[in-house]
Amino acid sequence: MTEIKPVIVAVGYNRPDSLKRLMISLNQAVYPSEDITLIVSIDRSDIWEEVQKAAESTGWKHGTLDIRVAPERLGLRKHILKCGDLSQEYGAAIILEDDLIVARNFYTYVQQALSFYESDPKTAGISLYSHAWNEHMDFHFMPQQNGYDTYFGQFSCTWGQCWSAAQWTSFKNWYLEHEDKLTVNPAIPADIEQWGDRSWGKYFVYYLVETGRYYVMPYTALSTNCSEIGEHNGHVNATYQVMLMECDHKDYRFPMYQEAVKYDIFFERVFDPAVTLFSISSDDICVNLNGSHRDTMNRPYLLTSVKDDRFRLIRSFGMQLRPIEQNILKDIPGNSLYLYQIPSDMKNVQLDVKQNVSDARGEYESYNFGWKRALKYSRSDFIRMIKGIIEG
Repeated sequence: MTEIKPVIVAVGYNRPDSLKRLMISLNQAVYPSEDITLIVSIDRSDIWEEVQKAAESTGWKHGTLDIRVAPERLGLRKHILKCGDLSQEYGAAIILEDDLIVARNFYTYVQQALSFYESDPKTAGISLYSHAWNEHMDFHFMPQQNGYDTYFGQFSCTWGQCWSAAQWTSFKNWYLEHEDKLTVNPAIPADIEQWGDRSWGKYFVYYLVETGRYYVMPYTALSTNCSEIGEHNGHVNATYQVMLMECDHKDYRFPMYQEAVKYDIFFERVFDPAVTLFSISSDDICVNLNGSHRDTMNRPYLLTSVKDDRFRLIRSFGMQLRPIEQNILKDIPGNSLYLYQIPSDMKNVQLDVKQNVSDARGEYESYNFGWKRALKYSRSDFIRMIKGIIEG
């Protein structure tokens, strides 16, 4: 099998300093040879020449540098789609927006992952980013470790990803059939529907959920997000900054789909269909420990962190272990998590996302974040918000 050398695509628009920082981290990374192609794809803006000069002055030490400027404004969605098409020419494409930084061994990880998952139909792409935050509910996220270096996740991954030619073709064909035709889907968190028309990530999330595919996700990140002011972000923050893998080389251990720990778009653990929880097939349970489900997905059982008198309580659990699903798997005694049976005459029950967070879950998430510090940070956040409104 011929080793794929994916093209690296640095995506820029109107942040020359951000693009330069990304390119510096790319130059500092480790590569298998010195014939790696870096394409800097710049969307048209009022300062495109400044962005181009930043790319030219930074340069590229490990092969061919190809700087391309769009003749007219594309917008983020069309720009990323155009960059993804480069996978057809090079066999695979690593897409990096300009507010990212990569780890030194990111390229090694991608090559090994591409080779391992080449023929896996469940794999939609290779993520470089590793989520530590459930953005739907503003919770910490801690995926269960099982001895491998990666797991499978359906989360939106726009902060460093790679697509093989076959993976991109599958998505692109689906996209062309669904372009500007997305409808309300209760199997997708409500906040994702609010993402604007410029979002390519919204389409990819729908694609993942509706086709049952996943990203390969690293437990330790190979890219991190600086969350700077841009198309979808109004202020700088460190919410999505994660720890990068710090090494020059690593032989990664990848699981097959059946062996991998899996999480769905709601950041909920996906149990193997053969698994039973207290004599109940996992396929019959709507797992809603994070509280972002909009309905019970036509499942006869509900696992949740909120008391609900509409249903028959089968079992309750404490909320002490991390990740949260371990409290169920280890049958931790307590009264913070609940397994309910839904009456047979209630086929698909609506759930109120706003009411789906209990006090116990709030304490579980706080990590002993005392009221004095909470007041202090709330005040500073309020001042920052007002300042942003005045200035913007």
